Amino acid sequence: MNALTRRAQPEPSRKATKGTERKTGAKCPICDKPVVREYRPFCSKRCADIDLGHWLGGRYVVPGERITGNEAETDE
Repeated sequence: MNALTRRAQPEPSRKATKGTERKTGAKCPICDKPVVREYRPFCSKRCADIDLGHWLGGRYVVPGERITGNEAETDE
């Protein structure tokens, strides 16, 4: 058999099935449970919603200096 007639063997899938734990050892930043592919980087919709609530509530901020309205207009 040469390279042209040989059929490539299908490579086994490395992807986790939807809703299953990943084998990377990654942990949810909210509760430290294993990450679930569907909600990555979280373990569940609940933890994803908790994180969203933290952002919307101002508990998380991106570091840097505050820009006032006048400074934002002159930087453009």
